[in-house]
Amino acid sequence: MAKRSTMFSLILSLWVCSLLYFNPRLLALLIGSENLAAKLCLFLFVLFLNLFWFYAFFHIVIAGFSYVRPRSHCSIPAPTKQLARSPKVAILYATCNDFQKEAVFSCLNQDYSAYHLFILDDSSINDYQEQINGIANRYPHKVTVLRRDIRAGFKAGNLNHALRNIDSDYEYFSVSDADTVLTPDYLSSLLTHIAAPNIAFAQSNQKTNPNQKTIFSQFMGINTDLHFQHYASTKNRFGFVMWYGHGALMRRDIWEKVGGFPEVVSEDLAYSIRIREAGYEGVFVEDVFCYEDFPPTYQQYRKRNEKWIRGTAQCLLKFYPSFIRAKHIPWFEKLDVLISGLSLLLDFPFVLLLLLVGIVLPLFYVHFQFSGPMLRMPIVYEKSFLGMAARTQSNIFFSWDVFLLMLATIFAPLLSAIADYFWRPKQMVRYLASYIFCFFSLLVTSTIHLLSFLFTGKAIFPVTGEKLPLLPCANLPWISGLEIILGVCFWIIGITTQNIWFLPVSVALISGPCLVKWSLNRKFIRYVIFAPFVMTLGIIYLIGRNLPGP
Repeated sequence: MAKRSTMFSLILSLWVCSLLYFNPRLLALLIGSENLAAKLCLFLFVLFLNLFWFYAFFHIVIAGFSYVRPRSHCSIPAPTKQLARSPKVAILYATCNDFQKEAVFSCLNQDYSAYHLFILDDSSINDYQEQINGIANRYPHKVTVLRRDIRAGFKAGNLNHALRNIDSDYEYFSVSDADTVLTPDYLSSLLTHIAAPNIAFAQSNQKTNPNQKTIFSQFMGINTDLHFQHYASTKNRFGFVMWYGHGALMRRDIWEKVGGFPEVVSEDLAYSIRIREAGYEGVFVEDVFCYEDFPPTYQQYRKRNEKWIRGTAQCLLKFYPSFIRAKHIPWFEKLDVLISGLSLLLDFPFVLLLLLVGIVLPLFYVHFQFSGPMLRMPIVYEKSFLGMAARTQSNIFFSWDVFLLMLATIFAPLLSAIADYFWRPKQMVRYLASYIFCFFSLLVTSTIHLLSFLFTGKAIFPVTGEKLPLLPCANLPWISGLEIILGVCFWIIGITTQNIWFLPVSVALISGPCLVKWSLNRKFIRYVIFAPFVMTLGIIYLIGRNLPGP
């Protein structure tokens, strides 16, 4: 079934309408007598606002399409009802000092017979190696252990090494991470979706493992379910289908044609781009799923965030230029890859937006009071843009329509969580509070990771306790110290300029290092992570109450 541009056309249309409606109020400030530097900063301020408005419509429209999408459109092409033969499948279980027996036994308990499990062991700890050897000795006809002398090329290098050493009669292979738990019908079901000649992989649905015990994973774990249920599920018809690095059945012949997995940190996005350039595509299979672990602690969540930021930035810079030039790929797929990738890098422009509002613009626009929530209050209207720009008593921006757009921008990424868990308010509130805390608390470290990659070109990240002194690591003490310092600065700015939006950001930045050190096992830390969420709701209430009627 052909893909359609409907979803992204609607996103762009709504965004352009918002720009035409709101931007003249802000750009009117350019009429003033401030110097070129001031006007450039104001232009950047408007640009960053426009960026976040775009992502508001992005989240709203995709969430809407995920609910109204016809069920019959969930897979491309229609699955084959019965396999004419039983091709051999290699299950590649990649591990590096994080071996999990539950995941391995799920690979061995498939209801499809023509498979073999290959454990790709990059572990350096003897205990993990002995556990893996024990499994191989117990199931010698089903399990083969593959190790390599030189651990190069990240996970992609491990996969490429295995596939080059596996018999060529394995026509298909499946990639499992150390925590991937497969359902018994995983292989037999996915094989019915990959028969078409243009399909390179069939990506299964992913859910968070319900057996995780940590408080952090219980609070944030539904994030995985929400992404796949609402974002991945719309892409078969309206966007770019991505391989997520695990939980997918893949064709070996296409892997060979494109030269294997790109040996970069984000090999999943890079390979998805490469096979699409070669004329193939993937399919997301909604009714076949497997389980994965959510990072069990905030520390590990920060480390994963570091990997995603460095890997995504590297992938976009290295592979996107040729991807966007490919004439056979629809424009909305190209746009999907770009904005989905950039969504992981939004912390940096958000920090710049905070600095512009709190520090830079007040210095330049001394006659215009950049204070209070957003620009200034109370509101006084003028009849012309020139009057709005010239008179210091006018608030040319903040009104009910902007207030509603502000609410949409804040809550758009959370709409699906609110809708899906509305009747489970305790779980919903825990997730909303944790999500907002994590976003605010990671602003500094995410910005550092992005800038570090842009200046060094290195996407290397430490794993399993390894330290790389030349590159920032998410949990290093000096980064925590910087977060606390900037958190205090934001608090001072928020109080002195009455920009109360700085206060929840400040609390999250100051308390983030505490969560790194003590985790959620301490009750007072659990209460702290709710503070930015409660403060944000309070600010929204106060602003709404003090705005004049529409």
